[in-house]
Amino acid sequence: MADQLRYHALSSSGDENIATPNIDRLVAEGACCTAAFSQYPVCTPFRGGLMTGLHGTTSGTARHGDYLNPALKTVAHAFKNADYRTSYVGKWHLAPEMGLHLILPEQWIGQDFWVHPGFRGGFEDWFGFNVSNNYYQTYITTGEKIEPEKLDGYQTDALTDISLQYLAARPADEAWFHVVSYESPHPGAGGNPRSRSYPVPEAYESRFEPEDIRLRPNVPAEQQEDAREQLAGYYRLIANLDDNVGRLLDYLDASGQTENTLVVFFSDHGEMGGSQGLRNKQVPFEESLHIPLVWRLPGVIPAGSTYTHPVCGLDIYPTSAGFCGITPAAACQGLDYSGVLTQNRDEALRDAVLVQWEDTRFSFGNHPYRALRSNRYTYCVSQEDALCCLFDHQDDPFELKNRFEEPESHSLRQDLHARLQQLVLDAGETVPDYVHKHAP
Repeated sequence: MADQLRYHALSSSGDENIATPNIDRLVAEGACCTAAFSQYPVCTPFRGGLMTGLHGTTSGTARHGDYLNPALKTVAHAFKNADYRTSYVGKWHLAPEMGLHLILPEQWIGQDFWVHPGFRGGFEDWFGFNVSNNYYQTYITTGEKIEPEKLDGYQTDALTDISLQYLAARPADEAWFHVVSYESPHPGAGGNPRSRSYPVPEAYESRFEPEDIRLRPNVPAEQQEDAREQLAGYYRLIANLDDNVGRLLDYLDASGQTENTLVVFFSDHGEMGGSQGLRNKQVPFEESLHIPLVWRLPGVIPAGSTYTHPVCGLDIYPTSAGFCGITPAAACQGLDYSGVLTQNRDEALRDAVLVQWEDTRFSFGNHPYRALRSNRYTYCVSQEDALCCLFDHQDDPFELKNRFEEPESHSLRQDLHARLQQLVLDAGETVPDYVHKHAP
């Protein structure tokens, strides 16, 4: 799992700025979901949905800053019950935040490493941290230990090292379910000041000069200089991430495990990168919502296949379980796509993805909204009128024309609004007042 990697930032997705040969290899050897969207474009609520298959409003992770209820059954419980050894490496961001400053005041960067064993989602072997956002000052805990262990060197490389060492030590006859959760390419601190919010090892620092970056057409002129600076750093992180994906794939090849290992590659949400004049995520726009999602299982998933209908983060748990013959928890709201992916059937299991956003426990993103993202349309209603939008991706792939207020879109809005309300109800929610307010 990558953090804040948008679908558009891969060469397999057509980005001319970067080569991502290892992620592209997964695409060539597996199935690429070209319409995968984040059901909640920020870390904690997406991850709650990933682990449980439940909407944030169902699981109790409806806001950034919530934590996952230890009583909930997760994907780790499902695989453990099927006799897989479960393990987790990297960023978790589903635990109560404790404060590294309580233990290491002189080194504190402002983030948290400690995840109590009761808040680890049922994973048996643990090499994780809650959140770091510092690529050269990352602390993890293992087992029952309270004392932090500082990762050696650059975080993305170090997490890969841990994964490779762990997997190499597994007994030959043991089935395993392993998660490596990178913070890259999420912005962070550490490293050379030239790297600013996108620190990378020295070998990557000279790559991707801002003046060479080709921008998407929806970056306003006044934002283009800043966007090029941002994206140059972003692509450096992605280049390093891709190399680490390659190290994992090479290990599977060398150990003879490629043919019987399901590999799933995805991100929790995207990054705006200057599009619409915005920098990060949190919003119901294409660069924030559209995520990579690739599945590889040789001999089972047709190589080089694509699935073009909507999929979201809730579906990753039940689909992974489905490929392995495991039944997910009965309460799971995600869908199992293993059948359509195995048979290369371009059959829609979802008509659209429901995107949720509540006000957060932090200073950003206090603009509740509900949106749907179908293959063709994005439709959003919000307490913040400026976020209300209707985009037709068939005619307007870069979301340059908001049709929400157009009189000629009235009947389309009626249809989309009814569909949105039904998705909200299907998620087990009461329809928010602002959704009723914006009914056409």
